[in-house]
Amino acid sequence: MQIHWPLVISTVCQRVGLGLFICAFVGQVYAGSPVPLSVVAWITLALLAVGGIASVFHLQRPQRFFNAFSNLKSHLTQEALITPFLGVALLVCALNGTLFDLGVATAFVGAVTAILAGAFLVCTGLAYQMGSRPAWNTPFVLVLFLLTALEAGAIGVAVLWLAAAGLVPTMFVVIALVSTVVCVIVQAAYVVRMRSVGYGVNVDVMEEPYRGPFVTWLAAGAVVPVVCLALVFVVPSAAVALAAVAWAASAVGIAAWTVLFFKGARKVKMFPMYPVDLNLDM
Repeated sequence: MQIHWPLVISTVCQRVGLGLFICAFVGQVYAGSPVPLSVVAWITLALLAVGGIASVFHLQRPQRFFNAFSNLKSHLTQEALITPFLGVALLVCALNGTLFDLGVATAFVGAVTAILAGAFLVCTGLAYQMGSRPAWNTPFVLVLFLLTALEAGAIGVAVLWLAAAGLVPTMFVVIALVSTVVCVIVQAAYVVRMRSVGYGVNVDVMEEPYRGPFVTWLAAGAVVPVVCLALVFVVPSAAVALAAVAWAASAVGIAAWTVLFFKGARKVKMFPMYPVDLNLDM
């Protein structure tokens, strides 16, 4: 499948930003936080703005945006319907404490925002779970959308804690490390599955054009985050730098994985025994 770079950028920003907000909210509820949720909301809004601008370049024509609302059963439509509510909820969280004070309602608004963020990620993941693309016709797609958001979000929370207070609860780093390892394991399982999806569209990630993004993901999305997070326990004096590198590498890894994800999404071949299939894009 052709790489749609605006989609790569938008989905990466969505997972990093929304994953950060969800993890920050949960962390604040259970352990408190030196970083106000309003700050996290601004970071999330900034990332979603970048992703939104990228999506505009992908859609190109306004009609395509309005077409997204045409089928309520479509996960793309559901994602589009959630978007304005999510944006308003994030803005309310961001302005809380400066323009107004929600007081005891702060936790409720944060919870609603986190639920909307999770729903948005679920809709996005389901939108890519397509039967016409054998590599995408699997629950792995949704699971990986959520796991990558959890990984990036958990690491991001650790970075913000360390930057604000110079320390972070050990459990947060453990969660970030475990979520990263689990994500890598599931991604590896997805790669193995791509080798035998059938229909003449099997994908070997060690061959071109898949090798480049696969190696990039392996280095940036697997090795670097795991090593850096593990070193946080060994070299606590460098915890801020190590966590920041892990977060940046995680984002790069998600981008590389998304490129591989698109490249591996080949359409079913009607005649897999031939190198060139019929043109069925009608």
